[in-house]
Amino acid sequence: MTVITRFAPSPTGALHLGGARTALFNYLYAKKNNGKFRLRIEDTDKSRNTGESIKSITKSLEWLGLQIDDDIIYQSKNQNEHLQIADSLLAKGLAYKCFHDKEYIQQFSNSKKRFFSEWREKQNKIPSNKNFCIRIKSPVNNNQVIKDKIQGSVKVSANEIDDYIIIRSNGTPTFLLSSAVDDFKMKITDIIRGDDHLTNSFRQKIIFEFLNYKPNFAHISLIHNKDNQKMSKRDSSTSLIDYKIKGYLPEAIINYLVRLGWSYGDQEIFSIDFLKKNFDLNNLGKSPARYDEKRLNFLNNFYIKKMKNKEIFDYLKDNDEQLKNIDFFSQKELIEIISIFKDRSSSLNDISSNVLKMTSYKKDFTNEEKIILENFEKYKSSICDKFSSILEWNEFNIENKIKEVIQYYQIDFKSIGKPLRLLITGSSFGPSLFKIIKVMGLQKTIKRINRRNFCNDEKNINS
Repeated sequence: MTVITRFAPSPTGALHLGGARTALFNYLYAKKNNGKFRLRIEDTDKSRNTGESIKSITKSLEWLGLQIDDDIIYQSKNQNEHLQIADSLLAKGLAYKCFHDKEYIQQFSNSKKRFFSEWREKQNKIPSNKNFCIRIKSPVNNNQVIKDKIQGSVKVSANEIDDYIIIRSNGTPTFLLSSAVDDFKMKITDIIRGDDHLTNSFRQKIIFEFLNYKPNFAHISLIHNKDNQKMSKRDSSTSLIDYKIKGYLPEAIINYLVRLGWSYGDQEIFSIDFLKKNFDLNNLGKSPARYDEKRLNFLNNFYIKKMKNKEIFDYLKDNDEQLKNIDFFSQKELIEIISIFKDRSSSLNDISSNVLKMTSYKKDFTNEEKIILENFEKYKSSICDKFSSILEWNEFNIENKIKEVIQYYQIDFKSIGKPLRLLITGSSFGPSLFKIIKVMGLQKTIKRINRRNFCNDEKNINS
């Protein structure tokens, strides 16, 4: 039997980390078993669904590299099949028409008792002038058991599963029916989804048994935020689009998501090809996974460092309008600047921000910074003279010339290094000052050291 998994999001917003992780696990399990990974859009809630959300979901999966097999299934197009199955269950006595009004049902909700409908067994007395819904006829005596590939054997009492609605009084199928029928029709062999769906699985298992359909179940733990609460769409910056815009790499996202609950010995770094060969549901833990932004940033930095500088340059040029307009630095110089910030950046946007700071310059300084620069005035001429005397412009010679000035004036490195960094980059912190000066070049370095002022706006700093 060919393994077939599915990812079945509702198109009510962008794809978030939790959904992306579910999709990833379904994809990897299918590929590990030479099976198929399919996408079903559960778009029956017309009031909340948007075409933009569908586009966002498919584009996000594409960006991650999770290629779907076969055509996308749209649940709304299968409504006739859902209704046919409901009619079949009704005809076989496995479902029934319920004529109770909302007030009657609410009594059971308030008492937290299992809802029991008197219409379950008296279908021969059906009124002709009343609205009805269709309910599944849940087993009364037998306990329900799910042998879950992650959670193990899970059992619930029959009393915990009520006769839930499969067709509303307006004639439309509910999620529990539609999703179950679609899984059946798509021949899904393994239903892998969040453990918040475990209750739904017990309910849908009743429909599956009526259809003589026996899929495997695997309920993965949810992702919790720093407050140990279930992550939701309300948590900031959790959508795949957000991470893409911020300059995170798909390889880093995949590596991070797979490690949220899954382990392979002490290994931390995984390629997608490795995962497709080695992913195993047995290595997934039951406990909630904890979102850790620092860990994600570490992984993103790891993959950024593997990128070629020219690749990063091309990406930034294509995605940042400000960088397109930089004409004071050549492409070669910009690539060198990128190389300076690359190793210490957690995202491509960090590199972009630092490159812009260094190339467009900071126009204003704080009062504290102005004092530092005023104290530096007496050393400026010496520094410029020393730099101008360098025959071979490299980090070693730049460092030695700065040391000569320090030694001559009997001062510490901070008295020279900090104001130099401020004047050249507009920032108090950053990578090696000697690397920065080397990349900046003699001419640009001298111009920035000799700024006409450092108090207010200076429009022509690079001219």
